[in-house]
Amino acid sequence: MPELEKNIVDDITERLRKHLKQFSGYGEPKFLKAGGSAAVYRVETEQGPKAWKAFNPQFLDGESGAAERRRLNVQRRLINHDCSSLIQTFRVDEAENTAFVEMEFNPWRELKETLSEVPDQEVGRLIAQLVEAVKFLETKGIVHRDIKPENIHVSNDFKQLKLLDLGVARDIEPDEGQDAGVTDHGNVRPFLATAQYSSPEYLFRLDEPSTKLWKGLNFYQVGAVLHDLVMKRPLFHYEMSLKNRWLVARAVLTKIPSFTDVDSNRLSTFKALASRCLTKDLDARLQQVDWTDFNFADSHDPIRLLQARLQKQPKHGGATAKAIAETRLDDERKIYLSRLINFVRAELNHLCGPSIPFIAPKPSVDNPFSAQFLFSLPANKLVLVCTLNLDWQAEIYERTANVILESHLKCEHIPNTNTVYTKKLIVSGTIAEVEDVTFQNITSVLAEVINNALNVSEIEADAESLHCKDILK
Repeated sequence: MPELEKNIVDDITERLRKHLKQFSGYGEPKFLKAGGSAAVYRVETEQGPKAWKAFNPQFLDGESGAAERRRLNVQRRLINHDCSSLIQTFRVDEAENTAFVEMEFNPWRELKETLSEVPDQEVGRLIAQLVEAVKFLETKGIVHRDIKPENIHVSNDFKQLKLLDLGVARDIEPDEGQDAGVTDHGNVRPFLATAQYSSPEYLFRLDEPSTKLWKGLNFYQVGAVLHDLVMKRPLFHYEMSLKNRWLVARAVLTKIPSFTDVDSNRLSTFKALASRCLTKDLDARLQQVDWTDFNFADSHDPIRLLQARLQKQPKHGGATAKAIAETRLDDERKIYLSRLINFVRAELNHLCGPSIPFIAPKPSVDNPFSAQFLFSLPANKLVLVCTLNLDWQAEIYERTANVILESHLKCEHIPNTNTVYTKKLIVSGTIAEVEDVTFQNITSVLAEVINNALNVSEIEADAESLHCKDILK
C-alpha cells in the first residue's frame, strides 16, 4: 500500500502532537507506519504504550467526508468493547481539523509475515479466535470488510490472535449508498490489496449491500485466512506476484483455490471448510457454511465418529465446434461423477466394512448426474438411501456442480412411494479442481448422515414406522 507523502505525514504528526498535549501523562508520538489515508504512532502513557491513528485531513473534506465520519462513528460504538480477539478502541476524536483514534498497542507480528511458521496444531485455535471477533462485530451490526492476514496480529507462541484495522468497518444495514462497495478511501488503496481477499460478488459489485452480502463476505474472508493458515501461503499468491490487476480479478472470479498437499489427510477438515467458505457463488456459500462449522472444540469429525462407533470455459465458435465442446463437457461431467462415486465407495468401504454393507451406485441412465447409495442398517432391516444429485452450473461456472443430498430410510418389504424429501446443498465441486477436498467433504457428510440414521433406527423398534423417514429434515 503506498504510504502518505512525507510532507503529509509531517503535517499530521504535528497535529497529533498538539492534540496529545491536552492529555496528562502522554508522551511524544513515535511514527510507526503510514497507509494511504492515515499514519500510525506509538505513544507512551502512564498506563503503558498506546497506538494512535492520525488521518490525512483531506479525507474529512469534500464528498468522502460524510462516509469517513460514518466509519468513525462505527469505531466509537466499539470503545471499551469486551472481545479479546478484536483490537481495543479507547477514543475517537475530531480535532485539529482532522481525526484521531486511540487504540490498544499490540506488539505482535502480522500474520501475513508469519504464515510459514504457524504450527498445524494452532490453526483451529487461531481461526476460532478470528471467528469470535467477526461474530462479535455482527452482534454490534458491524462488518469489518477487510479481513486478511495483513490486518491480523498473532502472538509469538501462535496461541492468540487480534483482528486490527477497523478503518473501513461499516454498519451492516444498507444505508451508505455508493460507499457500500468501497474497501478504503476512494481509489487510494491499490486494486490488488482490495481484490485478493474479496469475494467475487463484493469485488465486482454483483449484489446490492445487504445483510446477506456482508454475511457472505465474512465467510469468504475468514475462509481465505483459513486457507492461508493451512497452506502456509497467501490466497492467489501467484497472481499477486505478477502484480497484474486483471489476472487477480480473474482469479477471484473463476479460479478455485488449490489445497494440493504432500499429505492429503493433513488438516483435511480445515481444507474442506475453507473450500466451502471460498465457494464463488454467494447463495451456494451461504447454504454450505454456518458459524457452527467453526465450533471445533465442541464437534467431532463425523468420519472418526463413525469409525469409533463401528469398532465398538471457454466460448465456442460455429455449430459443429459448439456441439463437440458440449459433448466433451458432458463426458467430463460424467467422468467427474464416476470419480466421485469411486472415491466415496473406497472411503466408505474402509469405514463401514461388514458392519454396514452398502451398494455403491453407477450413474443412472435416466439421470446421468445422480448417484444413489444404499446402506443396510444393522437394526430393523432398514435401508438408508442417500441420493447425490449434481446440479451443474452455466457459462463461466459450467465445470462446477452444486452437490445436493437427499436421504431417507426405507423398509425393505414396503414398496416405494412418491414422497418428496429434503434437499441439502452440501458442497460445490469443480472438475479437476481440489477434487480430493470436495470428495472428502461429501464422504464426511455421508458419515454424519449414517450416524444420524443409526440413532433413529436404534431408538425406534418398529421398522415400518420409519419407512420414508426423512433423515435431513
